[in-house]
Formats: sequence, structure tokens, C-alpha cells
Amino acid sequence: MLNKFLSEIFTGEFTKALSILERRPLELPVPLEVLTMLRLSIFKPEQNFLTYQRLFNIWAKWGHPVLKLNSTKSKVFFISDFTADNFCPMIKLFCAAQGVEVEVISSGFDSIEQTVLDPSSLMYKSSPDIVILVFSELWLQRYIGNSSLIKQNDLDALQNTISGLISSIKSNSSADILIGNMPGRAFTLPAGTVSLEGVMGWNIALNRLNEWLVNQAGGRVNVVDIAEAIFTSGGRQAMGNTNYFRARMAFEMPGMLSVARELSSAICHLSGKTHRALVTDWDNTLWGGEVAELGSFGIECGHDTPEALGFLMTQEYLKSLRSLGVLLAGVSRNDPKVKKIFVDNKELALGLDDFSSIQLGWFPKSDSISQVSKELGFGSDLMVYLDDSLFEIAQVLSAHPYMDVIMAGPDSQATINRLAHYRFFNSVSLSSEDLKRSSRALKLKEQREFKTSFSRIEDFLEAIQVRLTFSKLNPENLNRVVQLFQKTNQFNLTTRRHREEDLKKLKRNGGQIYSVSYEDTFGSQGIISVIALVQKPDVLFIESWLMSCRVLNRTVEQAVFEFILTKANGKQVKGEYIPTEKNELVQSLFKTLGFKKNISAQENNSTKIEWIYANYDLNDLSIKHYALVKEV
Repeated sequence: MLNKFLSEIFTGEFTKALSILERRPLELPVPLEVLTMLRLSIFKPEQNFLTYQRLFNIWAKWGHPVLKLNSTKSKVFFISDFTADNFCPMIKLFCAAQGVEVEVISSGFDSIEQTVLDPSSLMYKSSPDIVILVFSELWLQRYIGNSSLIKQNDLDALQNTISGLISSIKSNSSADILIGNMPGRAFTLPAGTVSLEGVMGWNIALNRLNEWLVNQAGGRVNVVDIAEAIFTSGGRQAMGNTNYFRARMAFEMPGMLSVARELSSAICHLSGKTHRALVTDWDNTLWGGEVAELGSFGIECGHDTPEALGFLMTQEYLKSLRSLGVLLAGVSRNDPKVKKIFVDNKELALGLDDFSSIQLGWFPKSDSISQVSKELGFGSDLMVYLDDSLFEIAQVLSAHPYMDVIMAGPDSQATINRLAHYRFFNSVSLSSEDLKRSSRALKLKEQREFKTSFSRIEDFLEAIQVRLTFSKLNPENLNRVVQLFQKTNQFNLTTRRHREEDLKKLKRNGGQIYSVSYEDTFGSQGIISVIALVQKPDVLFIESWLMSCRVLNRTVEQAVFEFILTKANGKQVKGEYIPTEKNELVQSLFKTLGFKKNISAQENNSTKIEWIYANYDLNDLSIKHYALVKEV
């Protein structure tokens, strides 16, 4: 069934693929194969509204099943001045495909100011996690008029109004804010680029407004690139023409779908559900032909032909992802010697150092991806797989059903087009940790190679001189700490998804929150762990403990636990383990550290397990680790 579906969705007719799903008899629990097919269909870009409505109906028929591992929940309040009824189901559908279960509440028609400025409005009563603000050009006209020339004073007043709306939301809610920038008008005005003293054309005013919006971003405020979404879906033709006259809708259906997908991507980004790596095949995906047959210089990639240029642009696109913190991995059914192409052929945009993991050999691609997952420290559900072979895609999905895929080819132009249109790697904000992720992954790659020269792990750990720095929660580490709470699944004892306001509240109530930074002789890995501790009269409670898997098996967890004991200062230490689909990795952590199950604390039918560590001597601890620890 899956193979037939993949053939239709990637190389056949999409409507036939949908028919396969629609004819599938209802079965609970929903088979994993069905979840995979449904998710791949939702991600397929450039379909019409009726197609996505069919997908929504299929999803509803199956009971709105979760489509990704470790899904998170988010309540979203959508504010606009136009008719936005179609947005709600599409946002729910697109978010579900990426692992976020969204409840979408929308304000009444044309009620932006009334909703935002009234502290007792439905928006504040509903306590959303995310507030979305989207304006139509008609809303802008109230403040800057509908003339070909816009007064600077009117533009200033508009900016003050928007600034007031943002301030009101921040004052009355702890929600993150997504605010859309402005695309061009549905019906253009003349003299759009005129700029005189005190007045300007509409297009100039719009550019200045969008630039001003970007400068408002930071903290809880994020700007969504709706202008790009509209440009992608047809430009001016995607703006509200017929739909506005008939139903006061700001966009035609292609525009609405593109904007809904862009908003959904931003919601998933804020919820920690992002794709962290792209895993790519090599032959006929990164270049034309097979390097083993043609040699390093016989393949197609460069400026000589349109096809070669398409492959070069594909490589440049993948290389650009690294600057966003997206890791690249290469998997190829080839002799390992073929990787010398990246040294020999100077026409290639990619080099060996661009890959955080390379798996070459004749074993199944699914095995290669398992090894990539092990080396990068996160699951294949957070990766995208790019390959030109339908057989390889099917084989990979059979072993990694939660992985997302892009079919390359049949020509290089089609590949670069799909990479751009799938929008898998959208970001509305980036931390300094994101920007350094690729270089840090390269350091880990060097460490793996260095490790093979040691026969004992203890000798390796002593040689790399691990240093851990513990810092209390502060403005400098806040964004990264929140990011770790949203993204970390495997080494996460409770999977509590604390946001900024949750952490600040915990801190106000006496909680101690520490970030843990890692460094060794290869360089820094940044903040890799967070612990939240609550001091009680007779016990220290570990409210949360999470850690990046990239530093596992280095006795970091033992060093962190020793630090926790110093904060307990002789008190009993209690912790909880709440099992999820992905945190089996730490189910025995407390036992390994010497904790005992607190049987008396167990509740009937509760999966939560409480552990207790007591009767220890701080001066006689036997916790073995290889890290130098300091607190700042």
C-alpha cells in the first residue's frame, strides 16, 4: 500500500494518492503506514484548496490522529480584520503534519483593536500560547489613507498604533506574538516608488513599514514573512480580488494556503518542532550521473549546461542551510573512496566539511540514516531525506516512518524547486546557539574520529578535558534555555515544555534554574543542559532535567548530578520520570545514579515515577566523572 501511494504522490497523480487514503477502511489505532501517507500528503506543496480540504476530512475521519512523535499542544489566537474562517482548519492541518496539536481561536470580523486593547476580551480569557496578528491592506488604509502618496506623519501614526497593539498583548498576556509583514496591494497605485519630503509612494511606505516591523522583533515578538508567501503563491494574483468583493477575504485561495502554511511553520518553530537536519543522497541528487562510473570530473555540476547549473544551485541551497543551524548528512550506496570528489572537483559548492555525518557503503539507506541519527544525537523524525530513487525513499520510510522526504528529479531544476517550496526549514528567530550548531557538529565529527585512536573511553575523556559551566537563568541564556525545553525529547525526564513566563514564575517562586555549558579541547558546544531545582524544607526537588544527546557517554550527567547534590547540601533529593514515546533513554537514569523508587508516592494508574536519593555524605561522594565543574 505504501509503495503504491509513494508512486502516485511523487511520480503519478496526486488525486490517485488521495483516493488510496480515502478508500482505506477505518481502523483504530490508526496504522503507522496511514499516518506516514497522510503526513506526506499534507506537506505536498502547491495543491488547491479542495485538495487540502479532502486531506482535512481524511484526517478528521481517522479522529485527528497525531502525525509525529512527541507531539506538543498549542493554543493559538488568530486576530485579523478580514474573514479568516478558512485559516483555522488549514493551520491545524499543517501544524499536525509537523507534530503540533493546535487549537485555533479567531476573533470576530474586523475587531483587531477591540480584541487587543480590551483586557477582558476573549483573547486574554482564553490564555493562548501564541497570538497571531495579520493585517489586510484595507486595515492599513484607515491609518495611512488610500492615496497614491502617503504622508510620513500618517505612517508614523500607523507604526505607533501597531506598537500599541504589541505592547497591550505583552502587558496582558504571556503569549508569544507572531505578526505578519505586508505584501503588496491587490490593486496597485501609481507612483509607488516616489519619495519626496514628507510624502512617499505606497510601495515605499510599505517597505518602510516592513523594515520597521523587523526592528520590533525580539523576545516574544516574531515577524512572519507573509510577503514572501504571497510572492511564492502568485504575487498580486494571490491577493484578495474576487474573494474580497464577495466575502471580505484578504487573499485568494492560493494565497490563503501559502500564508496558512507560513504561519503554521512559525507556530511549529516556536513550539520546538523544527527540522534539524537534511540527509541527502549523492548520485543524481547533488550532481548528474554516478561518480563511481564517471569519475570526479565526469559528473554534471557547474555552469556549462542548464542541468549542471541546477545541480550547482541545489548544492548552494543546501550549503545555505548550515548558516541557519541545519545540519547536513550524506548517505550514498557507494565505495567510500568516492568522497574524494569533494576534494578533486572545484565546481562543487559543497565540501566535505559541510557534512556533519557521511555514511558510505552498500548497506540499506535506512541503516545509514540510523547511524546518522546516532552521530547527530537526535531522531530521524527531525530530519528530511532527499533522494532521486523512489525505491530508496520507500525503503527508508519503512524503517523511519516519521521522517519527512523530498523526491529529487527527474531534473535538477525540479529538485531546487521542491526544496524551496516545501518550506521545511523556515525560521522566525535564531539564537546564537543555532548559528553555531554546524561548526559545533563539525567539532563532534572530529572528536569521533579522534576517539577511535583510544582503546579505553576513560583515556579519551581525560584527553579531551571536558569543562562544564553552570549559570543561573539570566537574559543572556534565557532564549537558549526556552529553546531546549521546547526541543529536547530523548534526555528529558519530564518533557515539561516551559516557556519564558513559566521559567520566570518558577524563579519568582524560589526555583533555581541553571544552564550548563560544555567545552573541551576541541572547542565549545554551548549550552547543552538545563536543570530546574525547587528547594523545600527537607528536600531538593528536581523539577526538570534535560540535556542534548550530543554529549552523551561523557559522564556529563554524573557531573551534573554531583552539582545537584552540592545544592541539596545534605537534604534528600527527589526527582520524577514521566515516560513518553521518546525518552526511554533516561528511564533508568535515576537508578544508575543511586536513587531508589519512592513507592509511597506512586498514584493509581499514574505513569509518573518518583525517585529519592537520601543518606549520603557530601564529603564522601563516589560519583565518577571526567569533567571540571565551575559555577558563575
